[in-house]
Amino acid sequence: MQVLRPQYRRDAVGSRKQTFANMGKVQGYVASRSSTEGFEGDRQRTVEVVTVYVTGGSDIAVTDRLKIGSDTFEVTGKRSPGKRAAGDRLYYHIIDARSNEDV
Repeated sequence: MQVLRPQYRRDAVGSRKQTFANMGKVQGYVASRSSTEGFEGDRQRTVEVVTVYVTGGSDIAVTDRLKIGSDTFEVTGKRSPGKRAAGDRLYYHIIDARSNEDV
């Protein structure tokens, strides 16, 4: 999976424009996927939610996006369970993310 980090640049008229830069690949395991359907106005949307386990020390922030296959997900949470330190081989992060596109 790829990590995409937001960057802000100025356009021709000086307004800030958000783009996403590729920060490289991260090894991880997609533990669960679920989807919910809801209405936004008069349109029905399906939102997919994933939980991903990645190795500890992975450079992922809550403002990033994850590209898993051809799907893009907004990171909504990052947790490090237990009291493991960076040197521990069992140190990992749990990343929660949701789709930013209709499924």
